[in-house]
Amino acid sequence: MPSKKSASKSVSNTQLKNRAEETAKAVKDAAKTIRDVATSTREAVKVFSDSGAVMELAESVQIAATAAKDTVEDVRDTTKELHDSRVAAEAAGAVEQTLSSAEETAMLAKQTATQVPKSAPRTTRRAVKVAKTIKKSSKPAVKQAKKTMKRGKTKARVEAKKLNRKLAKVSATSQKHARKIKVK
Repeated sequence: MPSKKSASKSVSNTQLKNRAEETAKAVKDAAKTIRDVATSTREAVKVFSDSGAVMELAESVQIAATAAKDTVEDVRDTTKELHDSRVAAEAAGAVEQTLSSAEETAMLAKQTATQVPKSAPRTTRRAVKVAKTIKKSSKPAVKQAKKTMKRGKTKARVEAKKLNRKLAKVSATSQKHARKIKVK
């Protein structure tokens, strides 16, 4: 009878052998996959190379880089010119003067606005009263004009309908005459 040690050795040898075979198969499969990927990569690189896409991409990048460089140089030159000409400083001074003048104008306008009612309260009240009177007197005239225009629109619509009916009758009659003439 085999002992426990020899039985466990034979089992572990069998397991080791199976594991080794599985590992060998996995390595073979991996090698095949690597070969397939390498082949497809080689084919893709060849197609890429033959198509000229890489060169076209490189040329496009070169053109874009050159354009960016030229743009940056133009901006730099313009900025130097602007700095040297002191236009920005002069513009800032002009804006400051404009703001100062606007502030002074606003103060004068405020002072004038407060002076007018004080110096001429009767005139102000009279102007308000006249404006209210004009507004009241114009309301009836506006209402009357709107009514007249409405009536005119209604009359025009009725006349247009009458003319359309007459035109339809004349058109129908002329079509009948035209048919009679063709039949003869």
